[in-house]
Amino acid sequence: MKKLSTPTPHPLTAAFDRGPAKYFHGRKQILRAFKKLVGRATQAKSGTTFLIQGAPGAGKSALLHECGKQAASAEWEIADIDPLALWNPDELQQSLSLKKTFKLEGGSARVGIPGIGQAEVSAGRSPHTVKTLLREGNNPLLLTLDEAQTLGKKSELPPDQAHTAGSVLNTIHNGRLDRSVILLAAGLGTTVESFRSFGVSRFAKQCLVELGALDKEAERAVIQDWLKKHARAKGDPTAWIDAIAQETHGWPQHILAYVETALDQLDASNGVMTVDGLRVVLEEGREERSKFYKHRARGFYREQLRGIARSIADIPPGSSIDRTVIMSSLLQDYSRDEAERLFRQALHKGVLDERDNCYVIPIPSMHDWLVSNYARI
Repeated sequence: MKKLSTPTPHPLTAAFDRGPAKYFHGRKQILRAFKKLVGRATQAKSGTTFLIQGAPGAGKSALLHECGKQAASAEWEIADIDPLALWNPDELQQSLSLKKTFKLEGGSARVGIPGIGQAEVSAGRSPHTVKTLLREGNNPLLLTLDEAQTLGKKSELPPDQAHTAGSVLNTIHNGRLDRSVILLAAGLGTTVESFRSFGVSRFAKQCLVELGALDKEAERAVIQDWLKKHARAKGDPTAWIDAIAQETHGWPQHILAYVETALDQLDASNGVMTVDGLRVVLEEGREERSKFYKHRARGFYREQLRGIARSIADIPPGSSIDRTVIMSSLLQDYSRDEAERLFRQALHKGVLDERDNCYVIPIPSMHDWLVSNYARI
């Protein structure tokens, strides 16, 4: 059966810091774990859920794309889905009919759903259920669900939809489709709780990823590629890489914010890395960093942020803290119900991130920003 394709997404989309990474480095352990899962699922004709969760700007979407490329190279079919596709067969059928191309070394892999992809999606209701659609076809199938925190909770759906979604999620998770099907999901730090509300409470070893910053080697490699390969900077970029990496803390969103200004400066200077140009890059990068933190804190009142900042004021940036310590600080000013709501809101907005059953401000410079702006008032 003929496979289908669409153009690979342009690396510089309108949203500069979203989607596939033009220059991807790092995350090797995670990619190895996903590759092993693909191999096991292929052999066993089974599957499960692979969940990547982390704070905004951690590079979840880029990692999702890299995992998709690995599955494509193993001749898996790929379908991007929205949460609605987990309980609405018409929505799933439309998602399965979409086409996707991954650019791989030595060529490209075309992926789609044979048969379903060729047919027109009927304007009427599908005669299929979500499960029967997933069982169709002989080839392994990867479902990718980005922004998976929007799946929400079982209690937030009508009973019939909640039942179907829970049944579908558990059937995929437990590998009971008589077909190799993996649900690859990425979302904010509350995503695992959404899955738990649907009965998916235990993930296989290495199938639940708490995504943090890039390691130093990967961070520097990304910055270098943008400067040398993309901007064609002249000379040794070490001084610029050192200065930028000192401020980005391995956080992909920050790296791209600084890089975007660097590209403008290098374009204006014909690729020459000047001292003044670097100064502008650092100044504008810090501004963008501050805007990012303000956006994450939007929806909180000043005094609410003070309760969170007060709890971290005496610990070093990057250090984890127990939930009880944060709650104790919030309870100084709010009722337990309100303190719980604020804690969950901080998780949902990426002000807090869960790490090994403790909590951390995900970016060191964001920690400093919170403390300097709110802890002392």
